Formats: sequence, C-alpha cells, structure tokens
Amino acid sequence: MQNTIQNTMRKLLLSLITLLIVGLSFVSVSHAQDYNNGQTSLEQQRIREMRLLEWYAQQQQAEQGVPQSATQNVSGNQPYNAPRAPAPVATPEADDLFAAANAGNVNQLRTLLSQGLDINVSNRERETALHMAAARGHYSAVIFLVNKGAYVNAPTVKNWIPLHHAVRFRHPNIVNFLINHGSSPQSRTSDGLTAVDMARNVNDYRLLSILGAR
Repeated sequence: MQNTIQNTMRKLLLSLITLLIVGLSFVSVSHAQDYNNGQTSLEQQRIREMRLLEWYAQQQQAEQGVPQSATQNVSGNQPYNAPRAPAPVATPEADDLFAAANAGNVNQLRTLLSQGLDINVSNRERETALHMAAARGHYSAVIFLVNKGAYVNAPTVKNWIPLHHAVRFRHPNIVNFLINHGSSPQSRTSDGLTAVDMARNVNDYRLLSILGAR
C-alpha cells in the first residue's frame, strides 16, 4: 500500500514538473520580444528548461530500470560519459594530404593546402598529417605543417600527440622542434605514458635531455 502511494505521488510530481516546463516555455517565448536582451533571457530560460528535462528523463529511466549511461540525453546527443565516435573516413583529398605527409613531400603539402584543405583533418585513428610526418622523421614537413597552423597537441584516439610519435621513433630534431613550438612533454597517452616515459623506456639520453628530464 505504501509503495503504491509513493509511486502515485512520484507520478503526480513528474506531471506537475512537465506542466511547469510547458508553462515556462510559453512564457519565455511570449515575452522574449519585450526585452532588449531578449535572446539572452530566452537562452537562460532554455538552459533551465533543459536541466528540468534532464532530471525528468532520469526519473523516467529510473522507474523503467534503464541505466542512464545506456541512453541519450534529452538534447539527442550521446551520454555525457560516452566515448567519442571515431573521426569520419577521410576524403580522397585528405588521403592525398596524408600520403604527402608520410612521404615528406612539402611541395605536395603546399599544393593541397592552397586548395583549402583543412590542415588538421584526421583519419579514423584521429591521426593528422603532423602525426604522420613526425612519426616518419620528415623534419622539413613537420616545420612546414606547424608553421601553417597544424595543432602540435592534437590527440589521437589513444591520446598520442605528434610528440609521442617523434619520441617513439627517436627523431630528436623533431622532438626539439615540437617542444619549442608548444608541444607538451607531460601529455599522457591512454596508457598513461608521457614522452619522457617513452624516452626512458629506450634509455635515449639525448631525447631525455631535450625533454628536460634527468
């Protein structure tokens, strides 16, 4: 009997909240034009409504026994704690950019970027042209890409930045260049490794010196 009363009261509360949300929506829309900063007021109202809707959806999920992490949030996006989807398949033009970076072909990189191709486009693993040039030791290509705006701390799906690739394949000139252009030696991969850890693992004292480790 007590459980029945509690369930009834909960449903009544949820219904009242739903009516409140609808009423707030009507009021905010009808009065938005009365404010000089109506857009800001409306946005703030929408935020409050979304929070109420989130709470309402969570209560419904709890009643139905649905885990919150298994559902979408009310804005239609993935759950806040869900993993990000892989990057889209690269276009043919992006494939050309990756091929040029892998080959260290600066002239081809220049031509492709002059056509408006995004320098920070990534493949399914979220590797950019800079990751590829750094991994293969193409110093001139790395300099060119960074000077053209390539993001030096762009992470892959495993949280590798270009610096990790340069250290992994032991390219000290590229490591030094990336460090001097804002790359973070303390950035960690999904395995918890920093560039310093990688250099220590292979006992590369030159890299450790460049990275500022002792």
